[in-house]
Amino acid sequence: MSDLSIDFSKNLSEENTILTFTEEELAGVPEDFLKSLEKNEDGKLKVSLKYPHYFPCMKKARNPETRKKLETAFNSRCLKPNTAILEELVELRSQKADILGFPTHAAFVLDMRMAKDPEKVRTFLVDLAQKLRPLQEQEVKVYLEYKKEECDKYGYEYDGKIHYWDLRYYMTMTEERQYAVDSNLLKEYFPMEVVTTGLLDIYRELLDLKFTQVKDVEVWHPEVTLYSVVDRESSNLLGYFYLDLYPREGKYGHAACFGLQPGCIQPDGKRQITVAAMVANFTKPTEDKPALLTHDEVETYFHEFGHVMHQICAQSEFALFSGTSVERDFVEAPSQMLENWCWEKEPLQRMSKHYKTGEAFPDHLLDKPIKSRIANAGMFNLRQILLGMFDQTIHTQKKVDTAKLFSEISQEYLGFPSTEGTNMSASFGHLAGGYDAQYYGYMWSEVFCMDMFYTRFKKEGIMSPKFGGDYRRYILQPGGSIDAADMLRNFLGRDPTPEAFLISKGLNPNA
Repeated sequence: MSDLSIDFSKNLSEENTILTFTEEELAGVPEDFLKSLEKNEDGKLKVSLKYPHYFPCMKKARNPETRKKLETAFNSRCLKPNTAILEELVELRSQKADILGFPTHAAFVLDMRMAKDPEKVRTFLVDLAQKLRPLQEQEVKVYLEYKKEECDKYGYEYDGKIHYWDLRYYMTMTEERQYAVDSNLLKEYFPMEVVTTGLLDIYRELLDLKFTQVKDVEVWHPEVTLYSVVDRESSNLLGYFYLDLYPREGKYGHAACFGLQPGCIQPDGKRQITVAAMVANFTKPTEDKPALLTHDEVETYFHEFGHVMHQICAQSEFALFSGTSVERDFVEAPSQMLENWCWEKEPLQRMSKHYKTGEAFPDHLLDKPIKSRIANAGMFNLRQILLGMFDQTIHTQKKVDTAKLFSEISQEYLGFPSTEGTNMSASFGHLAGGYDAQYYGYMWSEVFCMDMFYTRFKKEGIMSPKFGGDYRRYILQPGGSIDAADMLRNFLGRDPTPEAFLISKGLNPNA
């Protein structure tokens, strides 16, 4: 199983498909993005399936055939080898659960999680889907209106349906039209250096820490930087973290935090410090522009850095409970909670400055992305539920046809099947990378994170060092040495409830 998981990830990281398009086929995509693309000998533009290429095209390429080609290729990455690997893993996991006396792999995994059993997870996902369905139905009506309008305007065939290759395009259009969010204009206010400085400053103030870049140190690539973290009150060194922020050939393709050395008490009674690395694939700088982040990328940066802080602020005695070694369905909550700072005025102003003029984020621009947070909430969250439900379903079976099942569950939750010939799960790294039977945890933990944010910070001050101190003490510091349910009770002063989560999606929890 371990070898298969490694092969699955290796196949993904070595995947290097290139598609070529004319400028006309990429109409609608930002000019600066087109300029950054290499050309082949025929003068066509080369587009890879890595995030910094794929997502700008899927969000803005007007031609549906271009999007279809890209989406088909993207969801066919490693199709043959990884489909076979995933389906073998499902069988082996089922056998292992049987040997250990559990009815299914999901039951085995959840036994040591907050949720405890697969039925509880299924109920959670189904209930949430029912509440989100009305939002999604309204959103699809809007997407179809926009699609008809586009087809009439540019002479494309209108089929009255939304497909996978339409989704990000019309979600982006909804944000731009209903909330007047111009993502390309917003990017100009988020140069990487300014975001990094602002982000570190916010975490410093909130958690009472001091960050110092360590110069002249050996790193694995010239773009990687190293920082030390010191507790400001005691001046104790807590640990180090690396930032590896840009894509390159053969590198891990997503964004993640990796623990490199756990914090713990050594046999001599001294504390071993924590070392962690944050890895991402943000858009690289060009000759005439610094690296400019989208608002989504700023949120990703904040989220993954939250995991870094969880690693470094944890003060558990044993390495087994160090940092993010909490129940897997709680592990995202501390970082998701901190994402909220990317949707509040003061933190956004501290992380932004126009890359040319140095001008602060104007209020009229800032209000728009903040209000747009609930844009596409139905479709986005139902897609998360689809992924969680797929993960649970394959891990309650002994054998599975992953492509067929994914398409069926997609039809059920999104209202359309997979694109023919694709299998998204062949590139669903979480299923081979340690999240098996646990992907629901993103939504599960978001319920807790919203409760923490709304109950403490939103009511009483998002930059409050007092609540930041409580957060560090009750949520980050214990690592996995205390049950997550107890940590939440200690911080909230009560059991958690889902009301804040529903409010954050634009729903009335009492309806």
